[in-house]
Amino acid sequence: MACSELVSLRIRDALGVANITERRMMGGLVFLLNGNMLVSHRTLKTGAEQLMFRPGHENEAEALAIAGTRPMIHGGRRMTGFIFIDEGDCPPPVFDRLLELSRRFVETLPAK
Repeated sequence: MACSELVSLRIRDALGVANITERRMMGGLVFLLNGNMLVSHRTLKTGAEQLMFRPGHENEAEALAIAGTRPMIHGGRRMTGFIFIDEGDCPPPVFDRLLELSRRFVETLPAK
């Protein structure tokens, strides 16, 4: 299923910085900062919107302490440094905090 344009707009509005690119991958739309994965969203087969944030290993515990977040499990394997949250569980203050944690980590990575 296609990603919700409303969720894409929400992410684009929140990012509002240079060096952001978008790429379709992993069944959704990924937003990259300097070529590094920052946040993504996809529409599940159930119709629910799922967000993925990349707070990094250092910020993962803080991100997982936020209600509604869960570790990213992909192909039966836990992907450390990445978390999932359903869009419906991600009101603006939560979204902003997760995006801040992710941006703080991704900004430390070398550009690709």
